[in-house]
Amino acid sequence: MEADVSLDLSAAADRKLATFGYKQELRRDLGYFSSFALSFSIISITTGLFADYGVGLHTAGPAFIWTWLIVGAGQLLVALVFARLASQIPLSGYAYQWVSQLAGRKLGWWAGWMMIIQFISGMPGVCYALASYLVPFLGFAPSSRNVIFTTVATLVSIALINQFGIHLASRVNDVSVIAEILGAFVVGVVLLGIALIRKTNPVGFLVTHPAQPGGLAYLGAFAFSSLMGAWTLTGFEGAANLAEETQVPEKQVPLAIVGSEVSSVLLGFLVLAGFTLAIPSLNVAADHPAPLLYIMGAYFPPLIVNLVMLSVFIAIYACALANLTAVTRMVWAMARDRQLPASPWLGRISTRKVPANAIWIVTVLSASFACWAKLEVVITGIAALAGYITYAIVVVAVLFATRKQLRIAPQGHRVPVWLSLVALAWILSLLGFLSIPRSGWINSLATLIAVGIGGLVYLMVRRVAHFAKEGGVA
Repeated sequence: MEADVSLDLSAAADRKLATFGYKQELRRDLGYFSSFALSFSIISITTGLFADYGVGLHTAGPAFIWTWLIVGAGQLLVALVFARLASQIPLSGYAYQWVSQLAGRKLGWWAGWMMIIQFISGMPGVCYALASYLVPFLGFAPSSRNVIFTTVATLVSIALINQFGIHLASRVNDVSVIAEILGAFVVGVVLLGIALIRKTNPVGFLVTHPAQPGGLAYLGAFAFSSLMGAWTLTGFEGAANLAEETQVPEKQVPLAIVGSEVSSVLLGFLVLAGFTLAIPSLNVAADHPAPLLYIMGAYFPPLIVNLVMLSVFIAIYACALANLTAVTRMVWAMARDRQLPASPWLGRISTRKVPANAIWIVTVLSASFACWAKLEVVITGIAALAGYITYAIVVVAVLFATRKQLRIAPQGHRVPVWLSLVALAWILSLLGFLSIPRSGWINSLATLIAVGIGGLVYLMVRRVAHFAKEGGVA
């Protein structure tokens, strides 16, 4: 009986796909939890907190944790816009497809390109962060050679998992997300309980900023510390990239987008509050290279700390795995429409119903990136800028479509104009925070270079399309 229902749902999703001019080529194997888990893994609060907690604490003191909720509220606006679009246009390659449907394929191409840049720069950065923690944890010298070798090995391993099909990739990711949620939740609650019972710090400690300027002078530091949330609370729309592999995508994907964002904000804040309230010495924590390890080490024996670190490794690995799964669907979706060089090859589907060629070309490009880029900057700089530019393009396309009265959905199901305007204002403010500081100049320059390369690729694709239309050889 359940099998019959599943077949009926898949058939309905295939018919919906056909209305957009596509046939079903991928395997519809993802239920709600797997869809949610993919977005949750790309957000990866564990990765973000371990990478950037020290920066926020040093910049604005314990009070910086409240920026997490502020950023979370802003990102929820974007998630609500994206959830509405995911219900209307359930196609893989979300940014490219949504913008193409709303504002034309030219602008859609740029949305897809910027998202590819986001993932190809950010994904090796995630693997590099994992390698930086894992190499010394295993007792090896943290040399550049060892870290880069481990980074490339990680990329190859997640490519192999994806090569074997979406079923294996989603199951590995599901288990990883459960481990991350349990690990983060348990540590956060235990530390919060210990801090309250022992009165390590008063609750008011969470709104203090010792050794930081007060009044208006503090607002700049507080705003800068919000970048931890801005760097971390992205990727909630990742489930949309697998819409054509999801059962009932017009219902499951929107729930996954909003659910992953809300749960990441709430769980992340709980962990932040627990760790911060349990700080034994603020001066030591603010200057420590790994403040979360310092805090855990003050309360737990090495075995427990090592188990927590194991859950951190699992979370970061799952983040990389989900990133590769998502970006390869974008590459495949654009190649299907002949929007990339070597599109017939990139758009090929293997016998396991995955875009195998897209998986391996993305892996090779990411591994090449890992061998020379300063990835600590890349993961929090270029990837974030490209991601928010993609967000901006999507929301602008929504506003454009509303103005032109394009009917991709009944009147009552369109994205409200006020929501799009507020979401766009939020995105532009974050782009300012990410690009205006001096530390962001190199990221802005690198992103402009990526845009320039995109221009060359775009012209190449248009030229090939022109020759093909005129009867030339593509």
